[in-house]
Amino acid sequence: MRTFAAVVAALVLAPAASAWTTLTGGVGVTVVPSAIVTQAGTELVSWDSPSGTISVSRNNAAGKTLVSGDPIPGRTQLVQQPNGALQLYFPNANGVGRMTSTDDGQTWTGPIQTQSHTTGPVEGAAVGPDGTPYFSQDGTGFVNVFRGLNGESVKNVFTRCCGYAESLAVDTNGLVQVAFYSNADPDGTFLYESLGADLSVAGSTPLKPTDQHTDRVPLVADHSGTTFMAWPPGNPATGVTVVPFRGGSPAGDGVDFRGTFVGGDPHMALSVDTQDRLWIVWTGGGAVHAARSRSHGQHFGATVSVPVTGTMYELSAAATGSNPGTVDVLVNTGANLIEQALQPGLSVRVTKKSKKVGKKTVVTHFAQALDDGFGVPGATFKIGGRTIHANGSGTAKVPAGSGKAAAPGYVGASFRVR
Repeated sequence: MRTFAAVVAALVLAPAASAWTTLTGGVGVTVVPSAIVTQAGTELVSWDSPSGTISVSRNNAAGKTLVSGDPIPGRTQLVQQPNGALQLYFPNANGVGRMTSTDDGQTWTGPIQTQSHTTGPVEGAAVGPDGTPYFSQDGTGFVNVFRGLNGESVKNVFTRCCGYAESLAVDTNGLVQVAFYSNADPDGTFLYESLGADLSVAGSTPLKPTDQHTDRVPLVADHSGTTFMAWPPGNPATGVTVVPFRGGSPAGDGVDFRGTFVGGDPHMALSVDTQDRLWIVWTGGGAVHAARSRSHGQHFGATVSVPVTGTMYELSAAATGSNPGTVDVLVNTGANLIEQALQPGLSVRVTKKSKKVGKKTVVTHFAQALDDGFGVPGATFKIGGRTIHANGSGTAKVPAGSGKAAAPGYVGASFRVR
């Protein structure tokens, strides 16, 4: 007779192997960098500075100043069209300007003035499957969504006072969506809206109550028709929740990451890589936390955490498509933009198999290294003074005791076999 039992091993939330590095100094506390990974795998980051410059960094190199003497610098937005052209939208004295790169961000042309003549940050931007860019701005009594390379058409999608920190996403069916924080109601709302063909509001989903949140509201679309929004439920916030949307409506309650927050936390970011792996990144307790989903947001792998010295004011993230993949996180500490690539975290499932041999019961233990429930080939288990290599499913027979699991490209985990 055989019996089976399984438990999920306890995890150690360890920092990734790299460390924080300074991308640039001289930023203000409101700077939210825009970060993307291009079709060629290049990471680009754009930001503004209080001195009136708009800069772009390529693969974490020193920033290249594209615009100087901007009297009204503010949040910038980088997007890439299907033909490979990169567009950088930024605020200036006449509204919104645009610069273009056709060589993967090495050189830029422009600026060209768009049809937006409203001064203020460019809060959100996205590109539709047909290559059409969208960008947005907000202010008292408006959240304006612009469509077209130069914003040739525009619609105010929120006339109440006020909507803040919106993000845009366009799904694989061309559905344009916007999410923002609103203080129009006293309990605070994270508001999701789907937009029609003329950019009018076709549907809305309020998520409340929530803390005041005026940095970027995370909204991102994957390549399989799902859009994800992150928000902090509760006032004060009790955690971070990632909610999926399909066809303009919620596709479930989402996944919760519980926590206690003070100050401006949690700052949040979402990013999807080329393999549709979804990252959620957030701040809290003096650290940046990250988790990755390989299941289209149905569940996530282990959370990894890295401490940050000082106050964290803003947060951005861009996921790489490498194998097993990382997410590059940018934190505004008030004086500097710092950067670190975070690896996904391992978890360990321990199972046991019992078998009767005569009058004795023989118990065999197995450990499996997992990434969001998927076995990790090439994992190793160190336990009882031995190093044991896993098979193609990430599984190996192990003795009793305390151990550590590791795999190239992952943050390891501790586990115990009883």
